[in-house]
Amino acid sequence: MAVIRRRIDGPQDFHEQRDGIAYRDTRTLSARLIEALRTEASALPLIAAAGIALAVPAVTTALVPVALAYTGYVLSRPLDLPLRLPGFARRKDYGNPVPDPKRPGVEIPGRAQGDWLLGWDEVTGQQVWVSGNDLTMHGILPGATGSGKTQFIYSLLCSALAQGTGFTIVDGKASNNLPFSLEALQRKWGAAANMRVINFLVANGDRKSHTWSPFASVNAEGMAELLRTLFLPDDKGGGNSAHFRSRADSLIGSMSHVFAWMRDHMGIPVTAATLRVNFSDIQTLIDLVRRQDDSNADRHFAYYSMETRKTVRIPLPAEFPEELLHPVRFYVQETGGYSEAKGTAEGQDKVREQHSYVIGGFAKTFTMMTTTYGHIFNCDIPDVDLQDVIFNRRNLIVLLPSLENDPDTNAAIGKTFITAQRYALSAALGASIEGDYEDLVINRPSAADTPYLMLYDEVNYFATRGIDVMMAQARELNMSIFLSFQEVGSLYATLGRDWATPLLGNPKLKIFENIEDATVTREWVEQTGGTMQVGVLSGYDNSPLVGAYSDQLRADIREVKRISWSDIQALRQGQAIVLFRGKRIYTRLFYAGIKPDGRNRLYSPLRIRNQRATAPAGITTAAPGASRVSEALAAGADLVEDSDFQHPGGVLGEVYNRLAAIISNDTATRDDVSNLFGLPLPEAPFRPFEALFRDLPAPHPLATQSRATLVDRRVNRELYETLVAFEMKMGAPEANARNQIARMLNQTLHAET
Repeated sequence: MAVIRRRIDGPQDFHEQRDGIAYRDTRTLSARLIEALRTEASALPLIAAAGIALAVPAVTTALVPVALAYTGYVLSRPLDLPLRLPGFARRKDYGNPVPDPKRPGVEIPGRAQGDWLLGWDEVTGQQVWVSGNDLTMHGILPGATGSGKTQFIYSLLCSALAQGTGFTIVDGKASNNLPFSLEALQRKWGAAANMRVINFLVANGDRKSHTWSPFASVNAEGMAELLRTLFLPDDKGGGNSAHFRSRADSLIGSMSHVFAWMRDHMGIPVTAATLRVNFSDIQTLIDLVRRQDDSNADRHFAYYSMETRKTVRIPLPAEFPEELLHPVRFYVQETGGYSEAKGTAEGQDKVREQHSYVIGGFAKTFTMMTTTYGHIFNCDIPDVDLQDVIFNRRNLIVLLPSLENDPDTNAAIGKTFITAQRYALSAALGASIEGDYEDLVINRPSAADTPYLMLYDEVNYFATRGIDVMMAQARELNMSIFLSFQEVGSLYATLGRDWATPLLGNPKLKIFENIEDATVTREWVEQTGGTMQVGVLSGYDNSPLVGAYSDQLRADIREVKRISWSDIQALRQGQAIVLFRGKRIYTRLFYAGIKPDGRNRLYSPLRIRNQRATAPAGITTAAPGASRVSEALAAGADLVEDSDFQHPGGVLGEVYNRLAAIISNDTATRDDVSNLFGLPLPEAPFRPFEALFRDLPAPHPLATQSRATLVDRRVNRELYETLVAFEMKMGAPEANARNQIARMLNQTLHAET
C-alpha cells in the first residue's frame, strides 16, 4: 500500500550544528597543555614515566629527578574552583583576590571563604561555592514551572540552617506543601520551634497561622507609609480623586503619630480594628482634638479592645504632647466647613459627607484585615515581630494564595509585608552618629558571620518599589535577597519597566534555569549574558568523489551571545547557567532531597507585653501569672545552690558512697571492683509505682454539698466504703466523699437497669 510521506521544508535535527561543533579552540598548544595538567590528566606523565622505567631500566636514574620535580609542581600548583574554594580547605584562594594592605593597588589571594554550595560545574565536575559576602550582593533565580526553583530554594535554606542563620520566604504562589517541607527541613537541624508562619490561605476554612500586626513596633513614619500602602491606590487620578487622596494622606500622616505615641507610652496596641474606630467616624477625631483651650482630660482616645470585643474610650494622659494634635485638628477644621462652636458633628451633614469621601476607599482593606484575615491581624500582641525575626535569625514563612485572591489583593498584602520589612531593617542602621564605632556600627543588631536570607518566590505577583531600596542597603546590614520568578513580562507589568530594571540589574549572582518565554525574557537574558569573541568554523568544502563535506581548516572570529537561548530551553530540572562577576558556569544545582513527612504543627511563642505604668485597666498582660514568674526570677528562685541537692538514699545512695570512696583512694582496679561490688547492697522495701505517687499536688477540694445523697440499697456496701476511703485518702472531706461516691454509684446502677 502506498504511503504519502509528509513534506518538511524546515531544518531537521541532523542539519543543526550541535554541541558547539562550529566553534574552534584557537588556544596555543602550551595553553592547552597547562589546562590539561590542572585536571586528572596530570597523572598520565607519571604513569608514562613508570612504564618507560619498567621497559628501559637504564633511564630510571634520569627519570626520577624529572618525576620528582613534576610531582612537586603538581602538588604545589594553585587550586582553582569555578568561583570560591570551600572554607574548610584552609588555604589561599586565587579566585578570591583581596587588596594587599602593604602595597596599594596590588591584589593578593585571600583565604578560602566558600560556605554556600550551589552545585557542580558540569564541564569540569568541580564544586561551585560562594561566600556569605557574595550572597550579600543578592541573587535572582528565573525559571519556568518545573525547572527546579523550589528544590534549589530548599537546598539554599539547608545551607542557611547548617550555618545557624535564618530566613524569611514569601511565596506568591503558595500551597500548604511549603510549610510541611520547611518543617521537615528545620526538624533535621533542630530548629522546628523557630518557625513562624503567616498563612493567608483561607479558602478551605483552616485559619491556622501565627498572628502578625504590621503596626506593632514600627515608628510613626513607618506606620504612615504602611497605611498609605494599604489604603491609598497606586494610580493617582486627577480632579476630585486627587483632592480626596491628598486629604486621606494628610489624615493618615497626622494620626500615625498619635497611634505611635499611645502604643509606646500607654501600651495600647495599634490594630486594624483600632484604626477603623478612629478613621470611620469623624466624631471620634473631634473627641480626640476638642478645642485648643481644652485640657487632655476632656479629650478622649478610642481603641478596640480584643479582650472585651468592644470600643473603649479613655481620656488622653496629661503628658500627651499638644503638638501631635494640631495636624488632626487642622484636618477636622478643613473638612466640609466644620464649625467648632457646635462641638460635635451632629447637624453638620456636609462634614460627615466630605469625611466619608476621604475614607470611602478604606472599607475594603478594613474588611480584609478584620474579617477575611482576622485570624492574623486581630491580636493585641502578635506572634511575629519582624525585628525579632530578622535580628534573632528566626525562620518566617509567608503564604500568599494566587488562586483564591484577586491579584490586587495579593499585591497589597505583599507590598505591606515588604514595607514592614523595610522599616524593620532600618532599626539596624543606627539612630546615633555619636559614640563608640564598635558599639554603634561594628556590633549592629544585624552583625553575624553569615547573612540572613530573604527569598521572594514568584515575586512578580507582589513586587513593590521598596525592594530596590532594600537591595541597595541590605548588603551593609548583612542581608541577602533572592528574587525568583518565571518571566520578566509580568514583573514589568507589576512595577513598570523603569522600576523593574534595578531589581533585575542589581543582583550579582544570576542563576538561570529553564525558561520558555521567548519575548522580553529572552531579550533580557541575552542582554544580561552579553557577547564574546569566539573562533568559528568558516565553512565546509565538498568532495566531488564521495559527496562528503570536510571543514576548511580555518577559523573566523565572530561575536556571539555568551548565553545560547537553545541552551536555556534545553536545561533539565536541577540544571542552570550561573553568572557571577563575568563568569558563566554550566551548573548542576545542589539537591538537598527534602521530603516532607510526619505531622506538622505551629509552635506558639510566649507572648510578652511591655506593660506601661499608665496603661488602661482594660489592657493586661497576655500571659497569666507573668508577674508571679517575674517576681520569682527577680528573687533568684531559678538559681540552684549546692544545698539544694539531696543525697539519694537506698541502693543508689550506697552506690554513690562507694564511688566517692574509690575516687578518693588510689588503689588498683581489682580493689576498686571489689570495693564497689564486693559487699552486698542494702535491700530496699519493694514499692511498685512509688515514683507515680511522689510529689503529688494537693487536690482541689470539692464544693460542700448542702444536702446528703443516700446510696441505693442495691449497691455493694463494701465497694461503697472502699471508694469513700480512697477519696478521703486523696484529701476530700468525708461528707463530700460519701455524697460524690453515692451519686456516681446510683447513676451507674440506674444506667444498667
